[in-house]
Amino acid sequence: MRVVHETLEGPYRIEEDIALYGLIAGDAILCRGARLLLHGTIAGNLTVETGARAVLHGTVAGRITNDGGRIELFGSADAISNVSFSAITIIDPKAYVRTQPVQRTSP
Repeated sequence: MRVVHETLEGPYRIEEDIALYGLIAGDAILCRGARLLLHGTIAGNLTVETGARAVLHGTVAGRITNDGGRIELFGSADAISNVSFSAITIIDPKAYVRTQPVQRTSP
């Protein structure tokens, strides 16, 4: 797993396993099969693709869209939505989500 402490310009495609302690200045996409351990900040939106995994202790300033991956939120986000039936989203009771999660209920 690559450890990142600096600022990355967005939009940024995360195609390898990373531990982010820095900042993504804009939107980010967590690609299939990649893992993200976030202790820093994503200044925009985060999209999690099928088969990707995100453990979020830091901040996502925008919306998190789960398109079939696994998300564990311990930090904060503006909003979370699952747009695939295979999406798994776990929100810790101490995490902060500004707006209520949206769950897709029909195809």
